[in-house]
Amino acid sequence: MYKNFLLSFLLLIVSCSSLNAKKIKLLAIGNSFSEDAVENNLYELVREGGDTIIVANMYIGGATLEQHANNANNNSSSYSYRKIVDGTRTVTANYTIATALADEDWDYISFQQASQLSGRYDSYFPHLTSLKSYVEARATNPNVQFVFHSTWAYAQNFNSSNFDYYNRNQMTMYNAIVDASHRAAEEAGISIVIPAGTAIQNGRSSSLGDTFCRDGFHLELNYGRYTVACTWYEKLFNKPVIGNEYKPLAVTPFQAKVAQHAAHYAVEKPKEITSLADLVDDTEKVPFTSRINLSFGSESSDPTWNSLIDVNLDAKAVDLRDIYGDITDVDAVITRRFGGINSSGPASTTTELNMPSDVTSKSFYGNKNQFGGVITPTAGIKFTSLDKNETYDFSIFASRMTSYDNKETYYKFSGKNLADTILYLDASNNSSKLVKAIGIAPNDNGEIELEIGPGPNNNNSYGFYYITALSFTPQNAMSGVNNLVRFSLNAYPNPFDKLLILYPDVDIENVKMMSLDGKVIHSVNNLACGNTHHINTEKIPSGVYIVSMTSNGVSDFLKLLKN
Repeated sequence: MYKNFLLSFLLLIVSCSSLNAKKIKLLAIGNSFSEDAVENNLYELVREGGDTIIVANMYIGGATLEQHANNANNNSSSYSYRKIVDGTRTVTANYTIATALADEDWDYISFQQASQLSGRYDSYFPHLTSLKSYVEARATNPNVQFVFHSTWAYAQNFNSSNFDYYNRNQMTMYNAIVDASHRAAEEAGISIVIPAGTAIQNGRSSSLGDTFCRDGFHLELNYGRYTVACTWYEKLFNKPVIGNEYKPLAVTPFQAKVAQHAAHYAVEKPKEITSLADLVDDTEKVPFTSRINLSFGSESSDPTWNSLIDVNLDAKAVDLRDIYGDITDVDAVITRRFGGINSSGPASTTTELNMPSDVTSKSFYGNKNQFGGVITPTAGIKFTSLDKNETYDFSIFASRMTSYDNKETYYKFSGKNLADTILYLDASNNSSKLVKAIGIAPNDNGEIELEIGPGPNNNNSYGFYYITALSFTPQNAMSGVNNLVRFSLNAYPNPFDKLLILYPDVDIENVKMMSLDGKVIHSVNNLACGNTHHINTEKIPSGVYIVSMTSNGVSDFLKLLKN
């Protein structure tokens, strides 16, 4: 009887929780800034909070309110309709605003101004009221609420004429956006303002600094996008985002803490900056003993690769992860900007770095002669928080396909000595060649600098030079890349390719091989001491895997890498 009562009570709790769950349908009419804001992480945050959401974005890159209003009144089919339902994203081309409005009974419909005009109140009208009137007349939900997305200021180092109106001053732009967006929303009768710009400015006050944009104006793909998604979540669902357990895999615990606090305080105080300077980075970090991989220009789905995707001065990739997914103190900082990002890399390569195609597809480039209004005779990257008593080996890959001239690039490493090593690599149509710097010693501050520029044989008229990917490893520390990993279970080779062999030192009750998202790839019970167990891994994707084991009631694990 007691068990029946308890079961009924638990079912009642579950039922009440389900009834209290909020269901929202959100349509954004925007551009790449709404893509950054609502197409990434918002669904996952909502799901983790026990609620549900349908997210859609009517996307045109760089679209202004004037363009949206004209498109609506002309029934223009120029939109990409991005929709996320149950975590699945679909994209439909040639959509009209009218068709999108009829697709769902939207609870919330949001508007926003293009970034360069976001702080100019005179640019909002009559376009905002015209667009709102059009949407209001065709929305199928009589209780629909309108939202204004107040976007963020550019990075201080952003080199663009769009920044000129704000005297190339981030705080000037931020204050102008806050003033213009809130005034415009009030004038248009829009009661909900998403303070995304204030959230980003809050985040910039933390030790992460001015790193929340990837190219000076779009959001950094991980904690940048996550910060704004947290802001939308807390504002729409009226739930504190602090403590929400969802975070993207590439976001460190400290970055998640900053993002959640930045969003929370922005919702509390949407028109003023709340300093996060006192937030403590308590992320568990490991010494840099295993290889670190870094790509330039592309965000890889492979968790063994870090990404640097902002070409501007002072852009950073912080707390680089090693190939086992462990977080280190090592940062990569741009000390002299690059010209831009090239997207003509090879689809496949044959180097020992085993780079995935989403790493090799893009690269940073520079140019000694003017291109696109920019001259970058040389570019520079600094690696920090290195062990000054250690030496490091670097491997560099660069490629620009469909190239008909010599694009030789030099790579000069400086550390304890002014110029330790200079390497040369022709990036033209390269798919197989690396250059290596061996035994580079950091200076007394634990830093190594890399200067990049056109080599002496470079005959390109612009002097284009490139870097696509870089890998570096401590010489003296046990890297664990090619060594047998020994706990109570041996696994070899590591990294593995088509075959993985397990060899236990003790009787193992259970072994599970899992991906980083927890999916079990392979399992075996009762593996006896001294017996080998072979796993065919030919069809397993490249990446990091966890092997958990239990012996005599004690659990342990090890990390493995698939090439």
